[in-house]
Formats: sequence, C-alpha cells, structure tokens
Amino acid sequence: MTKFGRRSVGLLLATAIVPLGAAQAATCGSGGAKSLTVGTVSGIDSGPARSYSLPLKAGESVIVDLARLSATSAESEEGGEAKPRSLALCDTRGTLLAPQPGEVFEKGGSVSATEDGERLRFVAPADGNYIVTVAGSDAPREILVRRRESGAVQSPVLPAALGRSIQGVVSSGMPVIYSFAGTAGQWVELKATSDKDTLLRLAEADPEGNYSVVAENDDSDGLNPMLRRKLRTSRPYFVQVDSLSDDAGGFELSLRRIEAPKPPPPPATLRAGTQVSARLADGDAVTFYNLPVQAGHSYRIELTAAYDSAMAIGLPNPVESEDGSGSRDDAFSEVKSQDANLTGTERLNFTARNTGNLLVRVRSFGIGDTDGAYTLIVKDLGQ
Repeated sequence: MTKFGRRSVGLLLATAIVPLGAAQAATCGSGGAKSLTVGTVSGIDSGPARSYSLPLKAGESVIVDLARLSATSAESEEGGEAKPRSLALCDTRGTLLAPQPGEVFEKGGSVSATEDGERLRFVAPADGNYIVTVAGSDAPREILVRRRESGAVQSPVLPAALGRSIQGVVSSGMPVIYSFAGTAGQWVELKATSDKDTLLRLAEADPEGNYSVVAENDDSDGLNPMLRRKLRTSRPYFVQVDSLSDDAGGFELSLRRIEAPKPPPPPATLRAGTQVSARLADGDAVTFYNLPVQAGHSYRIELTAAYDSAMAIGLPNPVESEDGSGSRDDAFSEVKSQDANLTGTERLNFTARNTGNLLVRVRSFGIGDTDGAYTLIVKDLGQ
C-alpha cells in the first residue's frame, strides 16, 4: 500500500518547509514533462528534478502532495536556516506561479510542510496546461494531485501601496501577505491595528534577489505592531500580518512614507569624580553618557533617585534592531547592569579590561510623582 493509500487525507499542515532527502529548491522547467492524473499516486525515483504536466480549467483548485517513502526523524530536520521548497508550479512559459517570491515567511503561502513532505495549493487563473516541478532528491518519493471543492481562495500575496490603508482578517492559522513597491533610501512606517494580538514581519531582497525576513515586531504600540525602517533596495517588499490568536479578527494595515529620523545628540562625557545632576522626562526616557576608562582601573558608578532607577554599562550596538525603529536604546549593547533598589542609590562596580570609552545608560521603571531628577557620579578606585 502506498504512503498516500494509508493516509490520503490525514496529512497535517506545519509552519515550516521540511527537506525531502537531499532535495534542493525547485525551479521552473518543462523539459520532458510527464502527465499527472488527478487522484492517481505517481512514484518518483531518486535522482534529478522532474517536471509534470497538469491540465486545469480556469478557477479549478488542486492540492499537490509530495511525500517521502522512508521515515525521517523530525528532530533531525529542525533548526538551522529555512529549508528549500521542493515543489514549484509554473505556466508553460516558465513563469513561476507558486510559491511566489513573497512566500519567504515560515507561515502562510501556497507551499506548506506536511508530516511526510510538502503540500502545494493552487487555483488555476485560466484554462491550460501547468507544469509541476519536483526538485531532485537522493530518496524516492510519491506525488498525488487532488481537486479541492472550493476554487475561490485568497491569493497568497495581495497588492498594497505606500500611502494607503488596507483592511483584512487574520488568525494564527491564516496569516496574510502583502507586497508593495520600495525605493532605496526611503523611510517607511508599517502599522497594524487590531483588537487581536497581531504581528508584522517584513521581507526584502538582497543584491542577488533572494528574499529574507529583515524585521519583526508585535508590540511597539500596545498590542499593535509597528515597523519603521529605511528601505535598502528598489525591489518589491513583502509584509506579513500574523496573529497570536487562533480566532480570526479584523485588522487595518497602514503603510506610509515618513521622514528619516533625526540622529540623537551625542552622549555627554561623564568624568570620574564629577557629579552630574539631570532629569528623566518620563518613565520611558533613556539617557546615555560617554565614560572614558583606563585598562586595569576599577570603577564605581553611583546613581541616586527618588524612584526606581536603573543603570547599565555597555558599548554601541552595530546590529540593526528587528523592528527597525532606530531608537537610542536599540543602539546600546549592554555589558553589565544594576537595579537592586526601588529608590535611593544604585551602585555598579567594574574593572576596565581595555583603555577606551564605555556607554553608561540611565533609565527608570517609572518616575511616579517625582520630576525625574537624579544624580550620577563615577569614582575611579585605581588599580
């Protein structure tokens, strides 16, 4: 009995693509295409990529399942980089129809993982022959095409444009992907507003045209995600609206151009032995200082405030934040921090390994009814 004969409809959807043997990503190709018969399982021997011809009528909806014949440990396939897709569907001119470039996200799209391999969903836009390509593998597999009752499904990638707002419905099982035209150097703000806990993910292309997810956010504005980012290429961009809720809920996605944020002022220099008096404007405010240190010297930083204050030492963070917000705190890579008291004086001790400059960050967990005043002093304890 074949793999599909044992469980023709029991294949479970997953959220990541699983490799089939030593399969590589499928690409369009029609050379030597064999015919696929709907409802009939066809065996695929190990070896190079294969192409199959599939005649469909306009609006006809099909599922293409590709399955391994040998058991593979799920644990051995987890982790690492995104796995290549082994199924692709094209028209006879070689135009890729599924999966589309915007389906780089782990969730959603026309190609999904199953317990045994991969599943491709497709609705024919017109009458004609379509080419299903299966990537090469060192393991034998089976392929099965089935018709679906519902031919009207949402496109895996929907059009969008900067300067517009879009309304849609999303759940954890039905993320939505949009595409918009980007211009290199332009700053954009993407924001999803919903009663549900939604997420935003942004994908862009590298110079070779390969897409990857470059930014993600789920709570920049309460439960509403927001991404602010400088676009690096003039290729299309893809944004996915996802949800942490299993229940479907409406959302509004706004895409707009914004001005480049002004660079923050350089941090003031903090000299050992000199006390600084300053204020935090509110509970979210963050202040940085530049602290020159000498190798082998021990230092103590004392921060005194009438509220729950905290401090840390660190270095400039060269890695761009996942949400692309460009906030000052994102540009800080913490090395050591101190937050032991709810009020009064915090003391942070350290010994400098090298001569150079450190960043000192001052923040709070709420200034309460105070005016945010604090004092800061660094003591050089010597070698």
